Amino acid sequence: MKAKPFTTEQKHYINQGEVLSEQLTSEVFAGLGLTAKSVEVKRHHYITSGPGAGKTYTVNNAIEQHDLKVVRIQGAASMNAIVIQLAVAVYLKPKGDILVWVDDCDSIFLDKECLNVMKGALDEGRNVLTWNKNLTNQINIYMNSEAPNDKLKGEALRSFQPTGSVGVEVPTDRVRFIITSNKRLVAPSKANLNRVIQVNEAAIRDRVNYREYELDDKRSWGWMAHNVISAKTLGPNLKLTADQKRLLLDWMWHNWKWLSATSMRAVQELGAHMVNHPDDYPDRWEAHLLRRNEE
Repeated sequence: MKAKPFTTEQKHYINQGEVLSEQLTSEVFAGLGLTAKSVEVKRHHYITSGPGAGKTYTVNNAIEQHDLKVVRIQGAASMNAIVIQLAVAVYLKPKGDILVWVDDCDSIFLDKECLNVMKGALDEGRNVLTWNKNLTNQINIYMNSEAPNDKLKGEALRSFQPTGSVGVEVPTDRVRFIITSNKRLVAPSKANLNRVIQVNEAAIRDRVNYREYELDDKRSWGWMAHNVISAKTLGPNLKLTADQKRLLLDWMWHNWKWLSATSMRAVQELGAHMVNHPDDYPDRWEAHLLRRNEE
C-alpha cells in the first residue's frame, strides 16, 4: 500500500480537528485547575460529546503532562463504588484540593437517585455527597478483613457515617470534579417539571461549567487525524513515519463506519499491526473490519 497526499476535504477536517483539539484542551485545563482565573464561580466541569471527540485522551494527556494526582472513576461504576472511592480519597487527604475525574460513567446520569446524590456533591452551597444506603454491614466486613485496602475503606466510610445513620456523608468542599461523558444533560429551560430525571439533569447542568461538543464522523476523524499527525508517539514504543500515519488515516477515513472503535485506541491497534506485521498488515486491518461486522 502506498501513501497518498490528503485530499482537500481531508485537510479541511484536519484543520477543524485542530480547532476542536484546542477547545477541548482549554476546557480540560480549566477543569483540572491548570488555568489561572481571578474569579471562578463554578469549580466543577462537565464535558460531553458523542464518542470520538477525544475527551478521555485529552484529560489523560493533561494529567501526564503536569504529573497530577487524580482520583479516576471510570466506566460502569455503581454509585456505591463511587461513594467508597470518594470517601477513601477525602479520608486520605484531610487538607488541600482533591481532583476527581469521572470518566464515561454515563449510567449514574441515567438514574434519578444517583443524579440526586451528584446534585448535592456538586452544589457549592451543600458540598456533600449523601448516600443513604445501609453501609453498616459493608463497613463491618471491611473492618474485619485482613486486607489493608479493605480496612482503609472501612475506616474511611465509618469516619463519614453520622451518629445514628446507616449511610455516609462525604464532604466535597475540597473536591474538584471534572466529568467527561457521552451523556448530554437537559438544559434548565427545557426540563419537564413532571420528569424527575430531567429536573435533576438540569440541576446538575446548572451546578457545573457545562460544555457540549457536536461532531459527526468526519469531524471526529479530523480530531483524531490532527492528533495523530502532531504526536511524536502514539503510545508506548509505537512510532510511525509521516507516510505510515497518512496511510493509516486514509484507510480509516474510508472505513470509518465499520471500525470496531473510532478513537486513539483504534489508531494504536491498527498502527501496531503496521509495525509488527509489515508484510501483511492490510490483511490484519481487514480482519479488524470483519470482527466489527460479526458483532
